[in-house]
Amino acid sequence: MKQLVAAALGLVLLLGSSAVARHSQASKTGKTSTHVSQHKQAKRNVPVEEFSFLIKDFKIDHQTETNALNISISFRYVANIANADYPDFRWLAKDVETLLTNYPNDSDYWEIVNKQITALLMKKYPSITSVTCELKVEPSRLVPYTRSSRVTRTRP
Repeated sequence: MKQLVAAALGLVLLLGSSAVARHSQASKTGKTSTHVSQHKQAKRNVPVEEFSFLIKDFKIDHQTETNALNISISFRYVANIANADYPDFRWLAKDVETLLTNYPNDSDYWEIVNKQITALLMKKYPSITSVTCELKVEPSRLVPYTRSSRVTRTRP
């Protein structure tokens, strides 16, 4: 038992002296790992900008009946976006509504519809680097369950 305690104490002392040596070396150079990390972060101090909106109670004739959708769209802008490159979110909302109003395949699952929405937005708006769309379909006469689909696309 004494040997086990002595071995553990020796390990603690060894690890502790290693940390002291690293701190001592960092003090000599004037750079600690925290300092280096803060410097890199200050150098890359580029904000991550996101925006979101909700299209509430959108009616669509799909899958043989009228469905009510709540569509939540969130997106991330490219880094260092120029002021002139911000799209008006109402353009995106109108594009989604137009796509759904003229949707070509009435039998597509909601997941497929959602993939089409995100593909459209990524293609049309180059200032967006990532988009997430969540479709929430309210219960209907034929399907008495609330269901949802969430799709995220990110540029490579």
